[in-house]
Amino acid sequence: IAPSYFDLNPDGTLKLTNKIDINFIDEMHSRNITVVPFISNHWNYEIGKAALNNRIELVNQVVKAVKDYNLDGVNVDLENLKEGERNDYTDFVKKLRENLPSDKVVAVAVAPNPWGINKGWQGSYDYKALGEYSDYLMIMAYDQHYEGGSAGPVAGYGFVEDSIKYALKYVPKEKIVLGLPFYGRIW
Repeated sequence: IAPSYFDLNPDGTLKLTNKIDINFIDEMHSRNITVVPFISNHWNYEIGKAALNNRIELVNQVVKAVKDYNLDGVNVDLENLKEGERNDYTDFVKKLRENLPSDKVVAVAVAPNPWGINKGWQGSYDYKALGEYSDYLMIMAYDQHYEGGSAGPVAGYGFVEDSIKYALKYVPKEKIVLGLPFYGRIW
C-alpha cells in the first residue's frame, strides 16, 4: 500500500503528515503487506523544484523516516516539473537508492509518454535512468483527456498500449507497474 505519509514543505524539505500510524504499519506487516508511502508535490512546480534543489537534505529526511517508522521504502511522485529538472530528478532518485537499504523499495511515478515527448512534464522523466535507480516505474496511464481539456477517453486503449510500449524501450518489464483509472469524466 502507498499511504499519504510524506508531503513537502515549501522549501522542499520533508513534511510528515498526521496520517502516520505505527499500529497500522505493524498490522500491515503482520499481514505481509508492504507499506511504501508516496511523496508528492501535488502538481506544485515551485515545491517540486525546491525539493530537487534540496534533494540531499530531503533524501536524508526520507531515509530517516523510513527507518524510524519501519516503512518498506518510498514512492516518488513529483509532477509538473520540466525537462530542465530532468537530471536533478534522476539524481534525487539515484541518491535515494544509494542511501536506502537494498531491501527497501524505491518506486517512481512517471507521466505516460506514448508520443516520446522530451519537453515539459513528460520531459522531466528519464525513463532509462530512473529505471536503473528504482525498483519500479509506476506509469500514470490516465488523464489522456483531462478536466478542462477536450472531451475524450481518460485512458484509451491505444494511449495505454503506446505508453507501455514506450516504457518497454527503456525499462525491463519486471519494473513496470501500470496505473489505470477507475474514474471517468463528464463533458
